[in-house]
Amino acid sequence: MTPPSGGCDLCGLPLPTPSITADYPDGRYRFCCIGCRQVFAMLMEAADAPDPARFRETDLFRNCQALGIIPAAAEDIPPPPSPPAPADGPPPSPAGTSEDLLPLQLKIDGMWCPACAWVIEAALEQQAGIREAVCNFSTDRVVCSYSPRLISPDAVATLIRRLGYRAARPDASVEATERKKDLIRFGVSAFLTMNVMMLSFGLYGGFFSQFGRETIRNLSWPLFIMASIVLFYGGYPIYRRTLSGVVAAAAGMETLITLGAFSAYLYSVANLISGSIHLYFDTVSMLITLVLLGKALETKAKGEIREGLEAILSLRPTKVRICTEGFPGGRYMAAEGLRKGDVFRVIEGETAPADGVVLTGSVLADESSLTGEARPIRRKTGDRIRSGVHILQGDVSVRADAVGEDATLGQMLAIIERALATRSRLEGKTDRILRWFVPVATSLALAAGLGCLAAGHSPETAMVRAVTVMVISCPCALGIAIPLTRVAGISLAGRRGLLVRDFSAFESAGDIDAFVFDKTGTLTLGRWRLSEIRTAAPLSRETALALAAGLEAGSDHPVGVELRKSAERKGVTPAEATQVRRFDNGISGRWKGREVRIGAPAFVAGVIEGKWADPGPETPADLQSMVLMSLDDRLAAVFRFGDALRPGSADALAFLKQRGFFTAVVSGDGQDATEAVARALHIPEAYGNLLPQDKAAFIRSLQKNGRRPAMVGDGVNDAPALAASDLATAVHSGSHLGREAADVILMRGDLTQIRDFLDLAGRVQRKIRQNLAFTFLYNAIAIPVAMAGLLTPIVAVCAMLMSSLSVIGNTLHLIGSAKNSGLRVAKSPKG
Repeated sequence: MTPPSGGCDLCGLPLPTPSITADYPDGRYRFCCIGCRQVFAMLMEAADAPDPARFRETDLFRNCQALGIIPAAAEDIPPPPSPPAPADGPPPSPAGTSEDLLPLQLKIDGMWCPACAWVIEAALEQQAGIREAVCNFSTDRVVCSYSPRLISPDAVATLIRRLGYRAARPDASVEATERKKDLIRFGVSAFLTMNVMMLSFGLYGGFFSQFGRETIRNLSWPLFIMASIVLFYGGYPIYRRTLSGVVAAAAGMETLITLGAFSAYLYSVANLISGSIHLYFDTVSMLITLVLLGKALETKAKGEIREGLEAILSLRPTKVRICTEGFPGGRYMAAEGLRKGDVFRVIEGETAPADGVVLTGSVLADESSLTGEARPIRRKTGDRIRSGVHILQGDVSVRADAVGEDATLGQMLAIIERALATRSRLEGKTDRILRWFVPVATSLALAAGLGCLAAGHSPETAMVRAVTVMVISCPCALGIAIPLTRVAGISLAGRRGLLVRDFSAFESAGDIDAFVFDKTGTLTLGRWRLSEIRTAAPLSRETALALAAGLEAGSDHPVGVELRKSAERKGVTPAEATQVRRFDNGISGRWKGREVRIGAPAFVAGVIEGKWADPGPETPADLQSMVLMSLDDRLAAVFRFGDALRPGSADALAFLKQRGFFTAVVSGDGQDATEAVARALHIPEAYGNLLPQDKAAFIRSLQKNGRRPAMVGDGVNDAPALAASDLATAVHSGSHLGREAADVILMRGDLTQIRDFLDLAGRVQRKIRQNLAFTFLYNAIAIPVAMAGLLTPIVAVCAMLMSSLSVIGNTLHLIGSAKNSGLRVAKSPKG
């Protein structure tokens, strides 16, 4: 095509410097903005535009130009509106100063193509008070910085909705309607409550002067009407939860609020009918309104606590660019339609939707969402790329190997959601307390009221005292003490590449006094390299390798993988073996009528005669391991493999030694190789030639001696030992996360993350203990004071509100202190 001289290849407008480009089979195209490039890509995907040079002939292009999406001239582009200058002083910058900018992320529904994202970006960037707007089509998210002096988040969402899209906070997209109803409910209740309080002050004057019946009626009936609206409309969500709790035999704080509010209301209605001025409609209204206020503040604080977690849960892309013969450059479709074996394309600014192998191209990828490591990593042809990584730069085509729930991101999200749903042992105890707390509190309130009557007090005093006890006893602080901390802990762990499968791991970490490490794939990289093959005549090296590759077909053990790769590199065809049987430390089968065995020395040593050659010296830089092969009970071949220590393992072991932890290494590999690793890392005890069940037995022997051991392994081959340990920790090796039998998974594969987890676990447990101690102390003091008649219902509901907010504030402090500290100090083990 021949574009206008110096103009955009789509709209013809002047090009900026530098211009934005895109390569197609017939050449490089230049554009004035990202929006034009995205619209051009959309035109190329249209069914009636197979030739890029003929895109101007498509109906879609003409319709876009007619609608003004593609301008025909520079005059068609309206200038961005300028914000009005203040009455005095210099005008503010369009988006405020960098100091007062706040981040904002919104979830967008209704985007059909990348051009939609460009339209949203363009509209936001023209708005005063918004800077750096980036709309991601693949994840349906828009991120921008805004100045709260010039624009609010709701105004940003409204602006997007005017464009025809639905915008909401990521944690509120599903519940946006309900939260709006709650806000209206609180506003109506607060307005009516203020009027109830003003009229009540007037009615209180009747205690000091004589009111006539008409005056009492004129004051009482408006109070009754407004308090009834507050009670039945404002308190409706409370009663609905109360009914659900009663039906499920799990009464909660809503039950006490309901009993207290209706007790005061019904007593006031009875006095209203009798013409008495002893009315407590103000108590009813304030009780409901303050509870709604507390829940609103609690919801806002919980949103801040869940912020990091929502960032992880929102990583899953909703769209993917799939490459086909008809559209080799890729065409967008719903991410649910991606299948294993499909080829998809990921470009700068997008998130990988599946695990796979890079076929073409190169990118700079940010994997911090998975590993917590902020350093970008280069991925090129032949490398593996995982779902959830963000592409900072470049363009790649990837063959999908794992999609949806089977991909790394899908597995992570499933584990996080499962961990959020599980309860720790301590939480189970608090739940049991909560089950009988409400009946006990109700009994205490009833006892307080009856005690007042027995002591000769008036019915009004008895009712007020009973209501006060019920309100101040509400166990809402106890109910949120652990769940909020659980969300915060799992969220903080996820940010640092620590995937917590079981929240009880935080509780168990404080009791650990020993660490047992697997060798291969844990202390070492587990990247076995076949360095040497020795054979006994008449077996040749090629035949031995072919036979080994045939026996190891389908094995996911590092030895089997390396043997198959080595055979492929050397052009050796795997031999066909029959009657193949797999054991914990080897494989047996038959080949040409002869029995063949391959595996660890302990597996083969029982069937061979004599000894084999000394494997030679071990060095930390190249830790040699042996795999033996026998034919008809005679040693036939020795395969030597080299491995290297995992980076960070020395620092991790030095930290554990400094803190006084007992350490040991166990391995199914030979004793010599195991001891070589132990010497290199200064580990005092090393045990080789162990089967998986032997490793578990070693863990149990430590427990019998009074120790609380943590097992650190690869999560798959060490499953029995991990299950037997007090804290199961796995070093993620790229295998299916669902198969890793661990409480905690080190997603970065860095053993120094053990230090991070120990510190985080200590902080989480301290916050839980503080929250629980405060709630129990609060109830121990508040309930007796209320029963003594020293409080009113209004003071009681304020105290209840402050107790809940104190627990929430303490949990927010956990997040703030963790961010500032870097999580680098753990306490010493017990004993």
